[in-house]
Amino acid sequence: MSTKEQKSRPAMPPDRSRAIRIASWITLAATALLIVVFIVQIASFEGLKPRKPQTADIAPPANQITAGRSSIAGYDNEQQPFVFTAEQVRQDPDKTNVVHLTAVEGELRNKDGAVMTVSANGAIYDTDSKVLDLAGNVRLASQGRFVADTDRARVFLDEKRLVTDAPVMVKMNRGKIAANGAEITESGKRVVFLNRVRVTYTPIPAHSKGNGQ
Repeated sequence: MSTKEQKSRPAMPPDRSRAIRIASWITLAATALLIVVFIVQIASFEGLKPRKPQTADIAPPANQITAGRSSIAGYDNEQQPFVFTAEQVRQDPDKTNVVHLTAVEGELRNKDGAVMTVSANGAIYDTDSKVLDLAGNVRLASQGRFVADTDRARVFLDEKRLVTDAPVMVKMNRGKIAANGAEITESGKRVVFLNRVRVTYTPIPAHSKGNGQ
């Protein structure tokens, strides 16, 4: 285009030029806004994805073995079975033969079929000696004989022998016996009370005597 033609071309009015610039700014702003909204939506979507568990979230403490509901089973010296279950079992970090149990329940069985049930809040079991140390709300029950409550007790599984040096309360059909210790053997058939034994006897009602009961 020649210089003469450029000079003869009419100039654009100032208002129209300003309107075009404003329209360009609006277009650029709208485009930027759409990009921002798109990025925010992507971020929101990423936040809804399941988080992959980190190793630290699920790993047990170092040098420990933990498990859910488990059981300890075996045979005593008379080849009678015993079994104890626990809500949780945790391997001792320092001793490979020791495990820690939570919410323990179990039973010891005699040759004649007599069974003594055992329960406690927790216990420590030595797999080498087959000794179970119960602690917290310890309850021992021999069906038709007694129910004993104490705070702690040691069970020698091979011998079906249970010993406690803590205060114990034993409830029977005819009364209660309290002592500062006890030894229970033969799956509850034999009970020896130790230290400051106190007996509360429940007399037979008169009408029961008259009926020959």
